[in-house]
Amino acid sequence: MSTERLWQLARFIGVILALFLTGFIIIRLSSLMYPFVFAFLLALLSRPLVDFFQKRLRLNRGWGALLSIILMSGLLIGSLVLIVMQLIRGLVFVANQLPDQIQELSLYFQKLYNDKLAPMWNDASEALRSLGPSQQNTVQNSIESLGSSLASFIGEGSKSIATMLQSVLATLPSIALILVIVLLAWFFLAKDWHKYEIRMKQYEMFPWFARAETVVSSLRSALFGYIKAQLTLITITFFIVLIGLLVLGVDHPFAIAFIAAFFDILPYLGTGSVFLPWIAYSIITGDTGLAIGLGILYAVVILQRNIMEPKIVGDNIGIQPITALIALFVGIKFFGVFGLILGPLVAVIIKALYNAQIFHYLWDFIKGSPTPFR
Repeated sequence: MSTERLWQLARFIGVILALFLTGFIIIRLSSLMYPFVFAFLLALLSRPLVDFFQKRLRLNRGWGALLSIILMSGLLIGSLVLIVMQLIRGLVFVANQLPDQIQELSLYFQKLYNDKLAPMWNDASEALRSLGPSQQNTVQNSIESLGSSLASFIGEGSKSIATMLQSVLATLPSIALILVIVLLAWFFLAKDWHKYEIRMKQYEMFPWFARAETVVSSLRSALFGYIKAQLTLITITFFIVLIGLLVLGVDHPFAIAFIAAFFDILPYLGTGSVFLPWIAYSIITGDTGLAIGLGILYAVVILQRNIMEPKIVGDNIGIQPITALIALFVGIKFFGVFGLILGPLVAVIIKALYNAQIFHYLWDFIKGSPTPFR
């Protein structure tokens, strides 16, 4: 192998190691810097409002930043209160209906026991009495072992739930501290945003600045695009469920549609958290028509979500629908639930780096003829 090839191989290995080291550093820092990342995103969102208070209302930028934080926090808290109120309204409706539904379920299970389970139990008892003493002991020991295993499983599950609740309560002070840090960092970043912009302009003469600015701009547009895409998908789900419930003649369709749209945010669970138990209950209580209607509505919601999500997410974050679909699938496989966010984000980062010709530069560097940033 020639010396030139050896140097190309060495540069290739160096690039790969540098990429892995960069990824490792980013992952390690993410566990420490995430409050400041949130604060940066909030400051970026509040920047137009702060500029408005400073330029139009002639407020000091510090007071403008504080006022914008109060207004945006109030809007967020108001939205959460609205969501909680709608959820409570839906839960009150369920609670009012629950006694009658429980009575119907009790009658159903009582009838099931009398018609099915009791004869089966009698037959099993007769079969057990017909066995020999040793066989009866074996069956009895198996039943006792099964009961002990079930009791142990329930006990371990209760301990796990108690431990989880304790850990949640123990993390409340940490959550409060993180919230305070985010708010303070948000204020300081929003207040001094223009100073950072002036400082960044000092680097405009450097050839790498334009490429870095392209990457940051692409990531910023992708972030807002992803939020817009998810809000669009949730809104579509809300109106589909609302129209379907109105057609089915269900009581309180708005509250139920709102709850279904809220659960649509949650990965994996989705609207199935509302529809599947409801369908099962309708089947048990003999309301087959409602069960079929809810099943069709649930299928429509799932179908539109799976068809529209790659298209809407891809259009809003600037990648092709097939690329968005691949990113969602790979993200779920590698990162689980968070892959629904991380997958498209990684795809956008790769696209932004490609648009900034970072990969072209690295390839030229490996070949031995690096092209400087222009």
